[in-house]
Amino acid sequence: MPDWLFEGRTNVYVILAALTGLLVLVWWQTRKRWCLIAAVVMAGLIGIYAILNVAVETDREQIVRKVNEMTAAVNAHKLDAAFVHISDQFRSHGGKTKQELRTAGQTYLEQKIVERVDVWDIGIEGQPSREKREVHVRFSVKVHGGQEFFTDCDALFAFEPEHGWRMKGFRLLKPQTNEEWSWQI
Repeated sequence: MPDWLFEGRTNVYVILAALTGLLVLVWWQTRKRWCLIAAVVMAGLIGIYAILNVAVETDREQIVRKVNEMTAAVNAHKLDAAFVHISDQFRSHGGKTKQELRTAGQTYLEQKIVERVDVWDIGIEGQPSREKREVHVRFSVKVHGGQEFFTDCDALFAFEPEHGWRMKGFRLLKPQTNEEWSWQI
């Protein structure tokens, strides 16, 4: 099934609402019963679309949710909750394993090098595919703490049947470029 059917996209709501409004307007001017019935059906489709959006989480929505949950967990200084979404096969571009990254993260939090992070502009390159098992996710990051720092992140997410999509690696980029920083975590 196509993801747009479950993602609650604004343009789909706008199209359905415009068609509903148009049918109500035509009914108001002509008083033809079929127009009113069609308007009610369109309004029902809006409701069904909203229910599908809530009931089904697409792979794209799952990845975005997990990035946001990791951010919230780091901000709450609960690294265990963040690392649930990181693959056991994780390897950073700087060579750190999952455990080494967690140790570094704990140190950064304890020394207040990182107090909180903001993440925005989460974008997924292409369509997540469970068959391909990997997808690149780009987002912008602002680190608050010892000193503020902006970077873009190119994260690799892998699909693991028992856990869903989890971060398998990342590299840090200079903002709005594809140029890597000379240092990597």
